[in-house]
Amino acid sequence: MMQFGGSTNSQDIQNGLASFEASLGDCSGALAAIADDFRQMVAEQFATQGESGGTPWADLAPSTLRRKKGGGGSILNNTGALFSSLVDPDAPGHLESADNLSLEIGTDLPYAMFHQLGAGWGTGHASLPPAPRHGHGVPMRTVLVLTSDYQERWVGFVAQQIQSEARTLGLAELGGNSPSGIMNFEG
Repeated sequence: MMQFGGSTNSQDIQNGLASFEASLGDCSGALAAIADDFRQMVAEQFATQGESGGTPWADLAPSTLRRKKGGGGSILNNTGALFSSLVDPDAPGHLESADNLSLEIGTDLPYAMFHQLGAGWGTGHASLPPAPRHGHGVPMRTVLVLTSDYQERWVGFVAQQIQSEARTLGLAELGGNSPSGIMNFEG
């Protein structure tokens, strides 16, 4: 960790630095962008049936296809409730809370974790085990996959907010070019 110690001979500079420090405690703008990007990431996972996250979803079991009367439909989208709970902030089951420095987002639908992790004979496997399969089982179909691209983008949202805040404060608030605005830092 790097620490800077220093002094200024300008109250304007001290006030500007205090304002900048306070602004670092509020990442709500970046967190709102991350929440929007999260919803888009999940929508892409559903649209590509897991391909976009690097873990393609297992095909529907023949018994599931029969239960759906041969219609098949898309995987993980029997009623649309799971999808909606993850991408629509107003949908039943949607979880989202944020403060200045943290974001919690997802779903509270109880069956979501069984699809994410697998259950029964499908636990931890992204494809169906060989037949014959007896009893209930759900193959792992990861909906929430945080790829390195998303990690980098979300860190970038925070960095962009910090840079924007620094530009907003500008030289004028930090003492400008006046002789009284000289700062000495030790580090």
